[in-house]
Amino acid sequence: MTLADVQRFLQERNSTLASTYLPDSTGALKLPAEILWFAAQEATISPKVLLTTLQKEQRLVTDQKPTARQIEVAMGYGCPDGTGCTDRFRGFGKQVRGAALQFRGYLDDLVQRGETIARWAVGRTKTTGEGVAVTPQNAATAALYSYTPWSGGRGTNGGRVGGNTSFVRIWREWFGTGAWPDGTILHGPDGTYWRLEGGKRRRFTAASAYVARIGPAAIIPVTQEEIETYTEAAPIRFAPYAIVEDPTGIRWLIVGDARRKIASREVYRRLGFHPEEVESGTAEDLAAYRIGDPLTIAAGNPRGDLIRERETKRVFHVVGSTKYPVVDAELQRILFADTPLTVRTTKQLRALNVGPPLRVPDGMLVTSPKHLPQVFIISRGERRPFGSPRTLELLGYAWTSVHHLSNAALDLHPLGAPIDPAETP
Repeated sequence: MTLADVQRFLQERNSTLASTYLPDSTGALKLPAEILWFAAQEATISPKVLLTTLQKEQRLVTDQKPTARQIEVAMGYGCPDGTGCTDRFRGFGKQVRGAALQFRGYLDDLVQRGETIARWAVGRTKTTGEGVAVTPQNAATAALYSYTPWSGGRGTNGGRVGGNTSFVRIWREWFGTGAWPDGTILHGPDGTYWRLEGGKRRRFTAASAYVARIGPAAIIPVTQEEIETYTEAAPIRFAPYAIVEDPTGIRWLIVGDARRKIASREVYRRLGFHPEEVESGTAEDLAAYRIGDPLTIAAGNPRGDLIRERETKRVFHVVGSTKYPVVDAELQRILFADTPLTVRTTKQLRALNVGPPLRVPDGMLVTSPKHLPQVFIISRGERRPFGSPRTLELLGYAWTSVHHLSNAALDLHPLGAPIDPAETP
């Protein structure tokens, strides 16, 4: 968020903070948007985190008649439970700057020491103030619980929502989703797997769909609260190339995000499908897939064939009458695993149409020789660079998940917006 974005955010919510001048950490009167934004820049965290904390602690963004005390202890900084607030940290500017630097300190401690001063750490179970066992799955969560060691769900604190549950709900209402880009696979504490698509989460409802579709995508273990920052969309029930029979008896082949109608039982038989391969699906199950071209005998093998051109050694994925170049050996290994290669001559392949080169699937962490040490994640077809190595680690990605591709393969993807540490907690 830019400074103008923060000011616009407050104005759109008719916040009194949009037009009230308050003291910064030095005592100079400034608009709260300036105080918030400059504190976020100093601490290299997102202004969204500060806005959400401001609302969670004192509801200052939306309260139309805030009291002097609400403003003095705006972020709850220097206010340990049961002991009151320290006078030297009172004041809007001191509260905002102090909280921002506190978050930065927690994140730095997690990188340098593996835990915060409050003993919260990634992967370590710790009990909150109300006795709830929490195991942070990434540094952002560990930092939030270090700042506010309360879960605050409805099953605690007399049924009132507060603490980090309140933070998540406010964040979701205002900013929509969590920090991870499309293509990422989230692994919940209950064992469920979710794929992020279009800023929403889709659950894998069958092991076969998960195993077949997850491929090389990065897997991030997260808390249930973090999963719920994403709106739930239609589940992923079927694996690629699954044959699904709808309630009317029509059989469909699942290919990517499409379903192709199998033109007849003869086509089904001639293409080598077997009766035991058929799954049953409801109209609702199939509605998540767009309708593709019908599958006929003339269309050939719907999975395509992997062909090496004898003279040039180039590799193509041939589907129907089109050949798609596979420009990288590592990408070939990822996409086609143990698929056998068939050798054909240039003359045999000349009659085929040439399609676009195959690209890296969403969710992959990648780099190439000319880009090292920069790492990217492929999301919506773009290569989005991580703002720093620390950003990659704080979001829970593993360096062992990075695939090394050729420059040609990676450059097929246009450069997207960076995943900046200033846009994550």
